[in-house]
Amino acid sequence: MSVTTAMLDNHPNDVIESDLITAAVDACFECAQACTACADACLAEEMVAELVRCIRSDLDCADVCAATGRVLTRQTAPDSNTLAALLAACITACSACADECESHEDMHEHCRICGEICRQCQEACRDLIQALA
Repeated sequence: MSVTTAMLDNHPNDVIESDLITAAVDACFECAQACTACADACLAEEMVAELVRCIRSDLDCADVCAATGRVLTRQTAPDSNTLAALLAACITACSACADECESHEDMHEHCRICGEICRQCQEACRDLIQALA
């Protein structure tokens, strides 16, 4: 059982779509970590100047995912418009980051891994936004 599951299962309020929220929260935090690690690995590459766009995309995605995960975790009086906007932003950031990382995956394994994790987060957020609509 993940920490997210334990916390949401024990929240005093009824958590709507708790399985999808848990999946999205966990995916967001995992994606934030992967993107941060990928940006750091890109900075260590000899051809760092060619990876500037990837680093920027990684860092933007990490920040958006972390914020989305934190807001989704809060289940007391959530605002559906805010949740929808954050999920949409997260889907957009993950898509852009995955596209950029995938363009470098033949040369950098960390970019391949990051792109894969971004796609998983994108899907988890898409599933949740559809369920909340």
